[in-house]
Amino acid sequence: MAVLTFFAIAFAFCVPSRADNDGSFCTSRGYIAYELRNGITPGVVGHVLKVVRFEPKRGIYSPGEVTLQDFQVHRMTCGQDRVEISGWGNMFKKYAIDIEGKEKLNVIDYAEDPTRRFDAAKDGPEPLQFGHAQPGPLALESLDLDHKYTLLLGASEKTVEGGVEHHRKAELMQTDPQGA
Repeated sequence: MAVLTFFAIAFAFCVPSRADNDGSFCTSRGYIAYELRNGITPGVVGHVLKVVRFEPKRGIYSPGEVTLQDFQVHRMTCGQDRVEISGWGNMFKKYAIDIEGKEKLNVIDYAEDPTRRFDAAKDGPEPLQFGHAQPGPLALESLDLDHKYTLLLGASEKTVEGGVEHHRKAELMQTDPQGA
């Protein structure tokens, strides 16, 4: 049996240390959503939320991305037909993105609150992050009975002049039900 491997989500964090981060992600049956920010992940312009779907008839594919205003993500949840993502930049920002359409993502709600302050007890838990997740396999739920989907998280470090480069990689793999 052949193993189909797709680099649907591959990136490296090769930048000096910062207080901000990106690479928050969440999963739900049949998809993974993740966010990336300009200046943190090389090659990314702006702040974007991307979705990669995996399903019986189409396999692995991306219905697209939406552009967000810049903020540091503190909450991200994946539901059956929407992703909610929120956090703080110069103020609290919250988006609800409709992901039900197979070809396009749509922002269905956006809110700002300049008076709201971060409270870890109320605003957590923090979302999973590619840059801090434990390396190894993460099984993903799918309606596809003919395939199994796994998010394989990898990490490596390289000493460079003046510091250390931390590289992170996330690879979405499609295999047969036995994992081959």
